[in-house]
Amino acid sequence: MPESVITDKERGQTRRASQENPTWGKLVVVVVISLLLLVPCFWQKRIQATDLSSHIYDAWLASLTAQGQAPGLYLVRQWNNVAFDLALEWLLTHAGVEAAQRIAVSVAVLIFAWGGIALVTTVSGRNWWFTVPCVAMLAYGFIYHMGFFNFYLSMGICFWYLALFWRGRWLWRLLASPLLFLAWLAHPLPVVWAIGIAAYIAVAQKLDRFKRMWLVGLGLALLVAIRQILMGHFWCSWSWTQAFFITGANQVVVFGPNYAVVLAFLLFVWLMIFRRLVKERGVMQLLTSLPFQLWVLNAAAVSLLPNRIYFPSYALPLSYVIDRFSLGAGVMACIMLAAMPSKPYEKFVLVLVAAAFFSLLFVDTRELNRLEDSIDRLVAQLPPGQRALGFFPTRTPHISPLQHALDRACIGHCFSYGNYEPWSRQFRLRAQPGNPFVLDDYRDLVAVELGEYVVQTRDLPVDLVYLCGDLRDRVCSRSLHAGEVTGE
Repeated sequence: MPESVITDKERGQTRRASQENPTWGKLVVVVVISLLLLVPCFWQKRIQATDLSSHIYDAWLASLTAQGQAPGLYLVRQWNNVAFDLALEWLLTHAGVEAAQRIAVSVAVLIFAWGGIALVTTVSGRNWWFTVPCVAMLAYGFIYHMGFFNFYLSMGICFWYLALFWRGRWLWRLLASPLLFLAWLAHPLPVVWAIGIAAYIAVAQKLDRFKRMWLVGLGLALLVAIRQILMGHFWCSWSWTQAFFITGANQVVVFGPNYAVVLAFLLFVWLMIFRRLVKERGVMQLLTSLPFQLWVLNAAAVSLLPNRIYFPSYALPLSYVIDRFSLGAGVMACIMLAAMPSKPYEKFVLVLVAAAFFSLLFVDTRELNRLEDSIDRLVAQLPPGQRALGFFPTRTPHISPLQHALDRACIGHCFSYGNYEPWSRQFRLRAQPGNPFVLDDYRDLVAVELGEYVVQTRDLPVDLVYLCGDLRDRVCSRSLHAGEVTGE
């Protein structure tokens, strides 16, 4: 009995202290959530995010190029698609390869996740049990594991901009505008998206609820016009199956079919909350609400716009456009649904879904690290400065997690001869024809990825590192000869 009295007294003192010092309570919450958000950046030997391996390798190559140690490679000045790479290069020279990846990715995750949380809570209030699990899963979803970190970083900065824009007066909106410049340095696509969202918010807030319906129609017409312009002036690819991505929940499907169960339960919870939203607030109030309309426009963009666009200034098409836009649709869905207080069973299921999602990620990234350990051991046996090609076939129809694993393994020791970044013309590192470090024709790079490249005399000496075994669960290597096909 005395023990319970003391416990109640202590609880009362804690509650009063929290009420007297709300800032400390918020700070503790922020720190705890931040630490939890960063766990996947440190739970394995390496961060597994497909293009990250290429980014860190090219940061190393860029440092060699800047020192004049990579003849045939050169750097160009550009104002987009560079922020994450510049950060990696600086961190690599000051902290080393391993720390550079951990720090750069961790910062990007915190900017993205807290930007998403700030945007959702600014619009819909603090519904932590809904917002945090959902944003955390989006933060470590498909775009993260594809390693599109310039886009990812830009999107996170744009979330912060929209959070400030939504509730701010025009002075605050103007003061927040430099964030768009920072986001543009990372990637231009989220900036275009954010400007469109901000313009819609600014106009819609001046209209009554029913006149906003006309604004939705105007927005849809504009998307149709953009689609027609893109399809008419550039080579594009589009599929009706893009409609399956409109919720943004598809971001949780990462490495294989096991993630479909996570997707199903996440959509179930979202559907239950949406049903209550319609029931309690009415169809008309929902249709005229700004969060719902913004989700509709994002869903329409996912359905209508092409998924791949070939711009003539680049050798590599702008790909995964719909996967990128679905990330915005997912955040808009969270804004809409977070307005409804979560019921206890919804909180419980969301926590279980998040736990299942991150458990799957842990198991899969552990296996990828095991394979990359084998790649590292084989690469270490190559002569210093040797050229190497990698052949790691796609495991799923949507993602090939080891595609650039050879790049990271070669840092400081060899040269990944099939590195795609210099010849894509989308990054600051470029290559001249006939250079000794990378293939000089993008068609050859595509052939390498498909296992159809025919080795030329000019390529020698060159080794191939590839997945082998009946289940492709081992890594092997061999020296290549002129006339040999890499995938055979």
